[in-house]
Amino acid sequence: MTPIETFTNEYPGRLYYYALKKTGSEQDAADLAADICYEAACALLRGLAPQDLDAWVWAVARNRWARWARKNYYRAPGTEDLADYAEELASEDDVEANVVHAEELALIRRELAFIRTDYRQILVAHYFEEMSVAEISRRFGIPIGTVKTKLQSSRRFVKEGMNMAKQFGTRSFQPETFGFVASGNQPGGLPWSAIRRKIPVNILCTAHNNPCTLEELSMEMGVAMPYMEEEVSLLEDGELIRRLENGRYITNFFISPKECQNEINELSCRFAEVHYRAVWELAGEVRALAAARGAVPAIDEQMYFAFFVEQQLGGDVLPPNIFGHFSRRDGGDWGLIGHERGSVCRLAGTFFNNNGIGDGDLMWDGYQAHPNSGYGDRPYAQDCPDYGTLRYLRAVALGRGEKEFSAEEWDAVENLLKQGFCVRTENGGLSVAAVLFADGAREELRKEIRGLAAYQVLLEAERAHVGDVREVVARYSVPYLADDFDYYVAMSVKDREILAQLWKDKGLYTGGKQQFCALIYRTGQTPA
Repeated sequence: MTPIETFTNEYPGRLYYYALKKTGSEQDAADLAADICYEAACALLRGLAPQDLDAWVWAVARNRWARWARKNYYRAPGTEDLADYAEELASEDDVEANVVHAEELALIRRELAFIRTDYRQILVAHYFEEMSVAEISRRFGIPIGTVKTKLQSSRRFVKEGMNMAKQFGTRSFQPETFGFVASGNQPGGLPWSAIRRKIPVNILCTAHNNPCTLEELSMEMGVAMPYMEEEVSLLEDGELIRRLENGRYITNFFISPKECQNEINELSCRFAEVHYRAVWELAGEVRALAAARGAVPAIDEQMYFAFFVEQQLGGDVLPPNIFGHFSRRDGGDWGLIGHERGSVCRLAGTFFNNNGIGDGDLMWDGYQAHPNSGYGDRPYAQDCPDYGTLRYLRAVALGRGEKEFSAEEWDAVENLLKQGFCVRTENGGLSVAAVLFADGAREELRKEIRGLAAYQVLLEAERAHVGDVREVVARYSVPYLADDFDYYVAMSVKDREILAQLWKDKGLYTGGKQQFCALIYRTGQTPA
């Protein structure tokens, strides 16, 4: 583009706003702007080719303004000093403020906030820091030709953006809230450390099933690009969002819409209503089998076995290790699913948390009712004993009495008594307050359960139910989640919540506890 073409395309409007600011009159501004344009155009048409067109145009503008001021202020030619007009004349430092109309300036700044970093950096360096093309080339380590090309492209982006009626998305003023459930091992603190704030949560919501550019995410959230780029980079490092080949970003896990959850809730309610009593009665049968295999009875142990049966049904239908099959860069094996708020279930939900600690030879396995479920009190001060104290629980299970512990060991055992994991027996001895499985008895019990006719009937019903849940999740999921589809199905099944509430509401469970646990251990290991 020739200098005259650039001038006629980019400067007349800006010069008018400059003149309007200087004169305060639309008529005078039109006259002054026309005068500036005429003098500049004539010089360019004569072949003048300024090295810096922008600086030259504003020098012409300042000179023409000085002449206009002398004429209109009725001063004799040659008697006034341009310094007299220092406050009115545009200096090199305040060209931006003097030249651009306030509304236009706001649009420019808006566009700078929502263009890519590489373009934005060059624009800011050139126009706000007044760096030359050569200086920009040295700062960013890119060829001078690339700087010129990007300057031209970025000016076009800004100009096109200024002409668009852009609006921030709803999430810029009304952020959404979601629930999240994770599984597996999380040594690096992910995913929870990445989803504690509204900005990353709503980025994930925006990009769920909806590939977005960084600019689209910025506009939806009302967050400028420098901050959005950092947020997305953190989510990408955390494997919660991923960049597609076309440069767009998409959420890397399933967020279940409330409509999806409602459909699954209804399926689970119908399944639970039909089978809650059968699961409870089978739990009684399993409790008897466990007692025959040496499991020590505990308070409300039938509830433990009811949950045990329900968990085994899911485990026999779903793929093995479904809740911890991921391999994460931070060393974890966690998975994650999101839940949109607002789903409704016909029955009050009850949440149980499975906690396993150890390598299978020494483990605390537990289920916990939600505090608002009406089940009763927590028998334990926390979900699980500290891992270092499990060996003392094993020692108690193997029959060690108070006097057989050293003073240091007894401090740990006393703490377990205070936490409720140990209890005093009627004769003053010690007992573990949980179901006990020694020497692989729990796994042997699982095998025996599979041979029960009642279990096989329930297993077929569970397969049909999970198949129905798969169909629902498939309608709300997308192909890019196919590799982890079974995981999202497993995390969406609601049987445990609704079965547990029915056991309480129908009067099958009459105890007053929220937690139901077991200690799994080997007798062949030497107690601490």
